[in-house]
Amino acid sequence: MKKNDLNIGVLGLWHLGCIYATSLAKKGFKVTGYDINQAVIDNLNAGKTPIFEPGLDILLKNHLIKNLIFTKDPKEAISKKKYIFITLDVPVNDVDELDLKPLNKLFDNLIKYISSNSVIVISSQVPVGTCRKLQERFTRLNKKVSVIYFPENLRLGSAYKSFLEPDRIILGGEKEVLEKFLKDFDFVKFPSFLMSLESAEMSKHALNSYLATCISFSSELGDICELIGASMEDVVKALKSEKRVSVYAPLNPGLGFAGGTLGRDIKTLMSVSEKIGYNPIFLKSVYKVNQIRINNLVEKIKKVLGKIKGKKIGLLGLTYKPGTNTLRRSMSLDLAKKLTKHGVKIHAFDPKVSGMVKGYEFVKIEKKLENFFKDLDIAVLMTEWSEFKNDNVVRNASFMENKVIIDTKNFLDKKSYENHGIKLLRIGEGI
Repeated sequence: MKKNDLNIGVLGLWHLGCIYATSLAKKGFKVTGYDINQAVIDNLNAGKTPIFEPGLDILLKNHLIKNLIFTKDPKEAISKKKYIFITLDVPVNDVDELDLKPLNKLFDNLIKYISSNSVIVISSQVPVGTCRKLQERFTRLNKKVSVIYFPENLRLGSAYKSFLEPDRIILGGEKEVLEKFLKDFDFVKFPSFLMSLESAEMSKHALNSYLATCISFSSELGDICELIGASMEDVVKALKSEKRVSVYAPLNPGLGFAGGTLGRDIKTLMSVSEKIGYNPIFLKSVYKVNQIRINNLVEKIKKVLGKIKGKKIGLLGLTYKPGTNTLRRSMSLDLAKKLTKHGVKIHAFDPKVSGMVKGYEFVKIEKKLENFFKDLDIAVLMTEWSEFKNDNVVRNASFMENKVIIDTKNFLDKKSYENHGIKLLRIGEGI
């Protein structure tokens, strides 16, 4: 079957869905994207993306109407489609618990409109067991439909490369269906691991839980290093030189994990464990360590400044991570909220945030670096934007009242700042 004869539906159009839809259109497929939000659909059909990702605007404009359309009608995106990708951004609350109601509503539409011999490819982060339950619903209804679990592995800021040129592919489902999927989408050339639906779902939970473990582990070690006078940077170098650890291990002490992705999988495994009568002591500890990171940072700021009431503190970076404009589950905003309760005046600067943030009107967003640094009592680097390594940042930092910056990402060049008379405090080093 030729690509231009293969119709595809993509359901859910936030970051994941937009990347999938435009990538598949780039590959030559006819793609229909669906979302429940009419404003998102209208904007996409007008060439406006809901979230920033390098290259997304260009791909959208190149393929819009030609072989990429968007609709709020679920039937249009589901009926007579060979492959239907589920890319819904499953909601997560402030304590990393999933809200599955939107996903279940989407599944109801699938049952209602899907055609025979279609393949459902679920890439949304879902609790283990979700795909099997959906497959069983189709079996009970005598509908010839296959369900695949294809866990997403996109990286904000480099999403296209991670989707189009993956390090490896994990797939769960029936072997023949999986092999056909790899062939149809030109993924045969990449290392692939074919397994059951449950194993593929658990692989996603396991990966994110492992990453979360490394982050919590290194954050706690960093705290100990600060108290005893050791350098966590040196400790990390020693760890990564060990073959059993590797240079790629995410051993970066800092504020822990944010954004909901890693916390969501740990909470999911905790919930699944509870249902089967198992107490996941280790995972609970990993999650607990992460939850106190912002409070620890507030205490560090107090230690540097003494009394913080009435102080002017600047947050360098607001987004969840560099390469995106999303503020969802932003640790900067969490920190701002906590500091405000102590009577602190908050200023912020971010390359992708220009206007006031709804719900955070107490954060003054500066458009120029010189205005941001002027008269600050302390600045805190929260997002490791490459722009912040520019010499211009170092020069403007000289306008601070107290020339102190806390680098929560261990990202900035300490020597450059010290040469300008600015004290740079890193995570995992004593004050």
